[in-house]
Amino acid sequence: MDKEEIVSAFKQFDELTNVHEPSISAITEKIKYHQEKKKTIFLKELIVFICVACSLFIGALLMVLEAPVSIVIIQGLGFIALPIIFKRDKKKIESELI
Repeated sequence: MDKEEIVSAFKQFDELTNVHEPSISAITEKIKYHQEKKKTIFLKELIVFICVACSLFIGALLMVLEAPVSIVIIQGLGFIALPIIFKRDKKKIESELI
């Protein structure tokens, strides 16, 4: 084989396997987006963890102190309202990102 034939074969191969290479700005933009997404997810999980821990602590404290049932009911309603609030906030965050 001749050197020119090899070069032309490599050129044909390059034309067949044209791969799109993203720019550095596109890659950094994707990284920033994923970092922001991870941060919001972490903050939500942290808030849920703190709320659950506090509710368990308060529940145990109420049981030990033999608190009235009305306080336990109010705490239960607050615990039920928590996911509704998070869903509303999730919609706000998603609309701001788009």
